[in-house]
Amino acid sequence: MPLGCLAALFGIREKPAAARETRVPTSLPLNLKRYFFSRDEKAFFGTLEGVLRDTPYRVFPNVRLDDLFEVQKAAPKGTRNRIQNKHVDFLLVDARDAYRPVLAIELDGRSHERVRQQHRDAVKDVAFKSAGLKLLRLSSRAYRAAELREVLGKELRL
Repeated sequence: MPLGCLAALFGIREKPAAARETRVPTSLPLNLKRYFFSRDEKAFFGTLEGVLRDTPYRVFPNVRLDDLFEVQKAAPKGTRNRIQNKHVDFLLVDARDAYRPVLAIELDGRSHERVRQQHRDAVKDVAFKSAGLKLLRLSSRAYRAAELREVLGKELRL
């Protein structure tokens, strides 16, 4: 990438692409998270898998919106930033139809009462509505299988 007129004036040169560091580090400062799910998410996931067991639906947890949605070419600048680094708690897909997404589920706990999180939730709601995928918001708590089957039955053919 060109540095510009001021850089040229002061004799600053960009390293050629081949001279940039391409060395793979031997390690990174990372730790494995102890828990993948919150307690409510874990309970919900287990119940959800049970409810979907003999159906054509499969569930994927913690799906990044960037992997789910494709930003249109004519989209205003910054649209990708609106969905980047955001995820949906659970994505249900139809295994009979090439794993087509059919329903997203977001568990809303206490953090969703904060103003900043409400704004993020509103942006997420707009993203799902714009893409034509239903986002079901449920309270973050344990659900009985019958109760969850009833809720999902309103959205899917179970």
